[in-house]
Amino acid sequence: MAESNKTNARQQFIDAYTALVSGISTTRFDEYKDFFANEDDYALAIQEFRNGLQEALLAKVNRLWDESDIDGNVEILENLKIKAAGNATKMWRPTGKSVSEQVRPLVVNKLKTSLKFYQYQLGFQKDRTEVRL
Repeated sequence: MAESNKTNARQQFIDAYTALVSGISTTRFDEYKDFFANEDDYALAIQEFRNGLQEALLAKVNRLWDESDIDGNVEILENLKIKAAGNATKMWRPTGKSVSEQVRPLVVNKLKTSLKFYQYQLGFQKDRTEVRL
């Protein structure tokens, strides 16, 4: 099954690029129509362009596919999908803690900093009032 997923993913890319190339309109080439002796040469030139573009794109896709080990990455993603298939709850935190549990250390640090600041301010105010008396 994993092998069919690999080939299926690659085939989807190939099909997408094939559709992209075949979707190029012949009207894009109308400005070059005068350079051809007849319609057959014109149609042949457009088809050769499409074939060359498709071959170049597919060569790059195949090279990228092989160099980036996309088959291995697709297999890892499929395994993760299978592993997470039974879990219906959404877990966007990797820790699994609730929001309050996860931000508690940040809140405590902020409160400690605020306490230090208020203690400093209180000491400063005491010193100021004692000097005036």
